[in-house]
Amino acid sequence: MSNELRNKLHELQELSTNAADPQTGAIIEALRLQTAILNERLFRIELQLSEVLKRRDASVDSA
Repeated sequence: MSNELRNKLHELQELSTNAADPQTGAIIEALRLQTAILNERLFRIELQLSEVLKRRDASVDSA
């Protein structure tokens, strides 16, 4: 996770904690959690793509 994203997630957490009403806080917290989950999923996809490319390059080199 980049420092920029980490900072934004922290800012969202502060906004959620200091929200004017519980409903707004809950919406902001849901956005924060969804953002963190999406980031984790994108990271996993990136790792999987990297592995696929490594295998492809290895098979092309051995052919």
